Amino acid sequence: MNRAERRLLALLRQLAERDFVVLSDLGGSPRRLAVLTYVAEQHGFRYAEAHRVGRALQVQLVRAERADPRPPDSVSVPGLRPGTLRPGPEAAATVRRLRDRIELEVMAEDPSMRSRAVIMTVCSLFMGLCLLLSGWQTALAGFFGAEAFFLGFLYLEVVRRRKLARRVHAAV
Repeated sequence: MNRAERRLLALLRQLAERDFVVLSDLGGSPRRLAVLTYVAEQHGFRYAEAHRVGRALQVQLVRAERADPRPPDSVSVPGLRPGTLRPGPEAAATVRRLRDRIELEVMAEDPSMRSRAVIMTVCSLFMGLCLLLSGWQTALAGFFGAEAFFLGFLYLEVVRRRKLARRVHAAV
């Protein structure tokens, strides 16, 4: 039995025993959690919320309907490729929507853009002060270069959040 099958079997056992399940991925992979959430939804659970705990991502699931819980006898799940945590073509769109929803909720918990911008500006100023020994022109160029670099990353994150939000709201 490979790692993916062991993880699916452990999940199916939890789903049979509990009404509330917390899935955790230490690597912080929303794709893996989306696949496991898809499996849980096939067994009568529904997605509740997602959040980050340190580097790990956690997804909370709640039993949607009171089904007859029984321990699983196999790890085959409709919609997944056998022996893997990869969705087949019929489940790919559902897993993608779940992944987008998980990512969007986790991104919403991140610090605000204003506080990040302040931190990045302070780092740029510190870099400029360190370069001041090389001359004021080098320090000024270093400050503006670092600030442009940081603002570019902030802009990319804003664009990514908006894109995820559009996809999640279009799916609802």
